Amino acid sequence: MSNGLSQRSARISAPGTSSMRSKANALRDAGIKVINFAAGELSSDAAPDMRQGAIAAVHEQWNRYTPPLGNPRLRQALASSVSQRLGVDYDADEIAVSSGAKQALFNSAMVLLDPGDEVIIPRPYWETFPTQVELTGARPVFVNTKGDNHSLRGAAVKAAVSPRSKAIIINTPNNPTGVVYDPRELVAIGELALKHKLWVIFDECYRSLLRDGQQHHNLVALLPELKASTIIIDSFSKSQAVTGWRLGYACAPKAVITAMHNLQAHTTSNPSSLAQYAALNALHGDGARQFGAEVNAQLDRQLAIATALLGKLESIRFSPPQGAFYLYLDITRLLGKRYQGEAIRDASHLCELLLTEARIALVPGCSNGDPCAVRLSYSVSPQDLEEGLSRFTDFIATLA
Repeated sequence: MSNGLSQRSARISAPGTSSMRSKANALRDAGIKVINFAAGELSSDAAPDMRQGAIAAVHEQWNRYTPPLGNPRLRQALASSVSQRLGVDYDADEIAVSSGAKQALFNSAMVLLDPGDEVIIPRPYWETFPTQVELTGARPVFVNTKGDNHSLRGAAVKAAVSPRSKAIIINTPNNPTGVVYDPRELVAIGELALKHKLWVIFDECYRSLLRDGQQHHNLVALLPELKASTIIIDSFSKSQAVTGWRLGYACAPKAVITAMHNLQAHTTSNPSSLAQYAALNALHGDGARQFGAEVNAQLDRQLAIATALLGKLESIRFSPPQGAFYLYLDITRLLGKRYQGEAIRDASHLCELLLTEARIALVPGCSNGDPCAVRLSYSVSPQDLEEGLSRFTDFIATLA
């Protein structure tokens, strides 16, 4: 018998985001200033209601286990919040609290998919989506959105459906592109899911991070009959600026939640009790709306600065994002250009050069199934944004 690693482990590689972050942190530890455009998190402090709730949790000694799927009070508060927001009734036993949205997504894949199943995923994608699908033995089927300005179209999804299709993953506002999906297209996709009896995994972790004038649409709110075959994934990490606290949740039919309970009870068990208490305080407080408005106003200002500077580069193309805090830059015109005699091969090569030569970190689109793009997070301090973009434009100017 071999004492090597499993075949499953060979299918897993480090995410491009964490890889770039680790390299940037290593340079920082060496005393080198790196502007980090790779981080998928807000640069602001945690939302006040979350901070106050966490402090109270420590003082009130919320240091013991909770049930695996979360404190019943938090699950009920989430059910009430989701029901009010969507206009569709959810009960506490249709809510599963998890250690971040990533665990809720993993739980979804594990309880829904079998080897040989197919899962439709728009491309470019958040790289965890196909990896989690592959870990179950299922196969990702990609729908290219590049020709539609990265919007997901019902016709494209229809062409990807096969007799082996089991689910579709929808992520809006989208990471990495910042696109907010059109409600008419969402309805068309939802009707396809109903017709072909597909599960929908609806990731809306960036739903509150919208650029000025944009509106997010939840698929179950648009088509309530989809509730029975949809898993909604959400998180406190992005909207409340607490990515390190690891708190997300899933809204799904009771049978799915029961299966998630059985799985989570044998893996991570309950998420952080302190984070749960903080979230409960935020749900009962009145500061979330104001915090969200302040964050979005700051992101609007940051985006205006970034687009003004990047818009001067003829070799970079992009569409203004509608949500989240990412700019998705098409670098096709840079491929083949040379830096000190070396031709740029793809996005990963460009990002390596930008990190080592310009001291800025971006996420290569290769991680998202697109070797001709990079993702830039503009959720950094105003000073870092301008300095980092100046370094970026100066580096681009050196290419021949």
